[in-house]
Amino acid sequence: MLNNTRAHQHSGALMADDPDILQLSTTWIRILNKMDANEKCARDFGSGDLLHCSEIHTMMVIGKRPDVNITDLAAFLGITKSAISQMITRLAGRNLVEKRRNPENDKEVLLRLTPRGTIAYLGHEQHHARIYARMQEKLSDMTPEQFRFIATFLGAIEETADEFSWDAP
Repeated sequence: MLNNTRAHQHSGALMADDPDILQLSTTWIRILNKMDANEKCARDFGSGDLLHCSEIHTMMVIGKRPDVNITDLAAFLGITKSAISQMITRLAGRNLVEKRRNPENDKEVLLRLTPRGTIAYLGHEQHHARIYARMQEKLSDMTPEQFRFIATFLGAIEETADEFSWDAP
């Protein structure tokens, strides 16, 4: 837990060598490593297809937003249109996503889940429901203020990730 005195030192700014920040950073790196390992592990969500996290999460957005276009899907997921186009080509080739031209704009491609894609989508929804129930159980004694603090903290991490190129040396 952050030391409140230390958190308010230096005119409210946290120092880079602050042990609390270093502890948070170490924990965050462990979480990233676990998420990275999880991302590489493909799972079957009921359709008979082994799907990586990036694939099923792409399908989740399409399932929640039928007829989403490539541009909006890429923006929602925070990845390039080129990357999402490649992903959609793979998913369509596996009969999980269907592409169709927008009848009102022939240049625009709209996306929907196939029946098989819908099975995976619903299986993943159940998977998330189990995760959320477990998190709720673990976090049930947190106050709204604590939740707001975590949201602020995670927002700062996301903004920092947006500001820096993490793959540069």
